[in-house]
Amino acid sequence: MRTKGKRLFNVWALVLAAMMVISGCGSGGSSESGSSAEGGGTPGEPVTITYSQWGTAEELHRTQELLDQFMKANPDVKVKLEGKDWGSYWDGLTANAAGGTLPDVFKTSYAYVEKYAELGIFKELDGLLAENGFDLNNVDKSLLGLHQYQGKQVSLPIDANVIVWYYNKDMFEDPATNPQQAAVPSLEPTWDEIADIATKMTLDKNGKTAAESGFDANNIVQWGMSVSPGSTMDWFLEPELWSNGAKLVNDDGSLALDTPEAKEVLNYFIDLTKNKKINTTPAQIEGLGGQVNLAITTAKVAMNPGGSWNTTNYQEAGVNYGISYLPKFKTNQTVVQPAGIAISANTAHEEAAYKLLAWLAGPDGQTELAKQGYSIPANKAAADAYIATVGEDNKIFLDAQQYGIVSPFTTKKTDLVWTYGEQSLKLPLAGEGDLDAALQDLASKMQ
Repeated sequence: MRTKGKRLFNVWALVLAAMMVISGCGSGGSSESGSSAEGGGTPGEPVTITYSQWGTAEELHRTQELLDQFMKANPDVKVKLEGKDWGSYWDGLTANAAGGTLPDVFKTSYAYVEKYAELGIFKELDGLLAENGFDLNNVDKSLLGLHQYQGKQVSLPIDANVIVWYYNKDMFEDPATNPQQAAVPSLEPTWDEIADIATKMTLDKNGKTAAESGFDANNIVQWGMSVSPGSTMDWFLEPELWSNGAKLVNDDGSLALDTPEAKEVLNYFIDLTKNKKINTTPAQIEGLGGQVNLAITTAKVAMNPGGSWNTTNYQEAGVNYGISYLPKFKTNQTVVQPAGIAISANTAHEEAAYKLLAWLAGPDGQTELAKQGYSIPANKAAADAYIATVGEDNKIFLDAQQYGIVSPFTTKKTDLVWTYGEQSLKLPLAGEGDLDAALQDLASKMQ
């Protein structure tokens, strides 16, 4: 009996030891995610969860400020921030998914939702959002759609960078750079309007504009605009295609650039560069620094497309800039690039993880984000706070969200815009190659 009792004691000792190990593992099996299980642990101690994101030291510092605000409002939850650079972040997330050691809550890109959803790392949010009464009406459908997988909400957008059209005000106000007194773009410009302005703002070495006879197209010193559709397919070419009733890719992932509507757009941009000479060529862009969205900082280009984040670049360069919506063919369209917040599918702290997600994506967290003045909040409940921080001129970034296209990234689309698309289309879309041959080659790669 004593032997049997000793064996039973040993068994219970092993069970208790195992329970202690399990309770110390935290979310996804990571021993750093907290020592108490959801609703358990030592009474009065907060549940510890991990939050992971990519970013620079400055960006991580701003995130820590937000997390401090969250923990102040939710003393029952402690959040540990884990930060990495962009490349190692995704490598680490893939490794964590394979090892079952995902953070409780993590930042995700709209461009990688499908890829990582297929790995099963996301917790579906629809049920949690409904049960807790999260108001989705303050978030544009275009943003929500980019964070869905197979019709399910797997992450919530927290910021909303948008693509708009910029122009250098000083160049329009100076008679030396605007001898024909071209007007600045309207708020909702058409491409015909932009082409007319660019023609008047393109100058040769003798001061003649592209609108005048005797214009020397071989010696241009100032360009009316700078766009590169072949190297900016995801954030410039795609919304312009949608504006003309076309697409970049079909629903099955195949290339969609062989339709009449798509070719009309492609040939339009070729004409601006090759024939009208009012747009920079790829070689000229390289000579100006290599980035079309920074072209107006050179004072040699009057207009270019860019992201909402480029305002910082322009301010640092001392550029007096103006903003309008992207030029349109038929309808106003843009790309919204919302980062999102997701919950790990295997979190051991669902309640605490949801609290953090709902705070960061909800009115309170979004208002605190808006007050920082760096990111555009995805939740319209924070609109007033954002405008109060950055000024009325930047309201266009909020208004433009309504024109965001819903075009989720698939694996094929990612390969197209970031791998072989630019190689095939950059030069042909500038009139320096056979467009039809390039499209055929690209279509075969997309199969």
